[in-house]
Amino acid sequence: MTVDMNYKDALNGIVADVLKMDNVLEKDQQKALEDIGKVIKRETQKVLPVSDEGGSGYKHMRDDIKVTVNGKKRKTGVTGVTVHGGKLTAYKWHMLDDGTRNPNGTVHTRARHFTAKAMEQATPEIEKIVDDLIGRVVNA
Repeated sequence: MTVDMNYKDALNGIVADVLKMDNVLEKDQQKALEDIGKVIKRETQKVLPVSDEGGSGYKHMRDDIKVTVNGKKRKTGVTGVTVHGGKLTAYKWHMLDDGTRNPNGTVHTRARHFTAKAMEQATPEIEKIVDDLIGRVVNA
C-alpha cells in the first residue's frame, strides 16, 4: 500500500482556512471591541465615587466617559479600544486615580485607583467576549 500526498494541495488548504479565519476576525473584531469598551465603561462608572458637587454646567466624571474603538490598524498593526474621560473631565482622571499631594508632602487627594479596580471587575466579562470571538474565528 502506498500513500501519495500532494503537499501543495495541503498547504493551499491551510492557507485558505487561515484566510477564512482572518476574514471572520476582521468582520467580528469591531463588535467585540465595542462590547469590551461598554463593559469597561460600565465597570468604571460603578467604581467611580459619587460626587457631592452639582450645579448648572457641572459634569461628573461618571457621566463623561468616552469609548473609542480603533478599528483600523495602527502603525503597530494592533487594533484596540480606549476608555477615557470626556472633554470636560479627562484632565481629572489621573489626579483621582493616582491621588495628589500638597507641597509639604501631605495627601491632598486620596488615590482611588478606580481604573485598576474597574479593569479587575471587567476582566471576566472581557475574557468571555474574547473567548467567544476566538471560538467564532476558529470554527469559521
